[in-house]
Amino acid sequence: MKKNLKKALNASWKVSLTIVGIFALLLIVKMVDCRFGRAKWYDKTLSSDVVVRAYKNDTWRVYNKRTGKYTTPKVCWVAGTPDRDSLTVFCDRKGYRGFLNVNTGEIVISAQYGKAWMFSEGLAAVEYGQKKLGFINHDNEMVMSDIPHEPGYFDYLFIDGFCVVETWQDGESIYSVYSSRILGKVGDYYSITHLDKDGYMIGWDKDGYWLLDKDYDRVFAEPYDDMEQAYAMDGVFATRNWVKQHIDFDGTVLEPFLIDYTSTLSYVSGINPEHYDEDGCYHDQTDIIEFEPDLVVYHVNEYQGLMNAHTGKIITPAKYGMIRMISKELLRAEVNIHNDECVILDRNGREVKL
Repeated sequence: MKKNLKKALNASWKVSLTIVGIFALLLIVKMVDCRFGRAKWYDKTLSSDVVVRAYKNDTWRVYNKRTGKYTTPKVCWVAGTPDRDSLTVFCDRKGYRGFLNVNTGEIVISAQYGKAWMFSEGLAAVEYGQKKLGFINHDNEMVMSDIPHEPGYFDYLFIDGFCVVETWQDGESIYSVYSSRILGKVGDYYSITHLDKDGYMIGWDKDGYWLLDKDYDRVFAEPYDDMEQAYAMDGVFATRNWVKQHIDFDGTVLEPFLIDYTSTLSYVSGINPEHYDEDGCYHDQTDIIEFEPDLVVYHVNEYQGLMNAHTGKIITPAKYGMIRMISKELLRAEVNIHNDECVILDRNGREVKL
């Protein structure tokens, strides 16, 4: 009897220990899964065969469904599928960037760059050394190097053979255009405006405004002082030597002289005296305003000129800032729109020496 009881106790102890062990093992597995298990809801697809599997410790791993194998170790992140290439960026757990093929999942360029941008049309921007920017090809060859750039800018993509890189020079934002065809820079501009017609653009640089075609070639031999899109019409509005014209993309002048709008002129011819009206109300002195019937101001871009109100004859080019009458015979005209420097003109637009 005692022997049977002893055996029963031993068996019960072993069963209890086994149960505790199983529960402990399940608890450990659960804890490991909570920390290192899969986070399937964050998985993403790179191609029909390749997916990126997410884990709960904020890591990722690339998996090839066709071969049934993982193609990378765990990494910090993997970018999405590029629009114009087969290689995408990944970041290893040390913070370095490399590239992998979205169709196979295989690492093509090992993680070695401080920053990297998506491949597009066979080239990708990478940051190397002391935050230098360069472009590499699929063989990891540096085909363009030492490119000035702003560290915060993130969209270095080639579109139809060209990539625009923004930087700063002497307080000005500069847009540098790089070509994958010549593997070099084709121009620097303060601004580049894309038009609605056949890939044409307007580029503004230190020399003036240029009409550019889809290959960033300059359409006209000489720059203009100003240029803007002719909305709902072909061509552009271009200004040179204070004359605004409507020009077609092939250089044909469609309209030789344009103005934006006109405004009237007025001057103070006297002062009404102080007085009491019949109700005994007091009135301060007031200016007597006379409107000029023969002259108007015409506007071209930010500038102004004088025009005959009856014949439309141009009296002065639109080279001044604000024009105001100071008397019936004299006008005040700003010679610089950025400061208060002025000249005095007579009614014929001639400068009056005081």
